[in-house]
Amino acid sequence: MRLSLEKADFILRVLTFVALVAGGGWAIYKYELSGATDWTNNIALDTKVLPYRDDLRLLVTHVRSKNPSSYEFVLNSKAGDSFELRFRRITMGKNENAVIDEDEGELIAKVDLLKDTGGEYQLLPSAEMDDMRTIVVPVGATISITADMQIHNGSAKWRGKPDTDFISASTLVRVAP
Repeated sequence: MRLSLEKADFILRVLTFVALVAGGGWAIYKYELSGATDWTNNIALDTKVLPYRDDLRLLVTHVRSKNPSSYEFVLNSKAGDSFELRFRRITMGKNENAVIDEDEGELIAKVDLLKDTGGEYQLLPSAEMDDMRTIVVPVGATISITADMQIHNGSAKWRGKPDTDFISASTLVRVAP
């Protein structure tokens, strides 16, 4: 009887050790190797053109941010983070097959989305945020809209430049009469 208790005790100790090693390995993988604590965000732009007056229209833009991870992240303008929305008027008259870059055209408005939040933007796990901005534009204009979110990682790359990650979303809107 004593021998079987010793065997059972030994087996339980080995299983406990294996469970601790497996749990530690999982934690190292989850939090260090896979980047589970890194920030993740999805940005989507939704637009709508509404009548205003004469030959002017309201271009309503919703910037929807979603944090799909199970960790919160915070944008802080004091740390070098930014969240911007830019409106550019695309000039007409380009030749066929001409490529138009999302930052090409006359900048007509630039909005700092962190400004109205006191410089901080907190996205809780699985949270969705909706920032809406409205701009008055003329009929017939083609507007390029870009939302950029940039976060400083707290370290420096080689040559002393800050290490940042960013995500961007863009769309085009033709303001019809």
